[in-house]
Amino acid sequence: MSWIPLIAWLGAVVIAAVVLGFCAYELFWKMRRLRRDLQALQGVGLDLAQLQNHVAAAMQRLARAGAR
Repeated sequence: MSWIPLIAWLGAVVIAAVVLGFCAYELFWKMRRLRRDLQALQGVGLDLAQLQNHVAAAMQRLARAGAR
């Protein structure tokens, strides 16, 4: 009967290892996905900065055209 606690502990260790392995996998997967998302958002930020410059230039041209 002393082998029952041993089997229970081994089962608990196996379950804990599976849960921790799954958690590690999820964390690394999400970390990679968030890095890709960050790169994409940085690209969008650059595009928006260029658009802001184009809008500012267009506003200056409109202001010059309206002053004539």
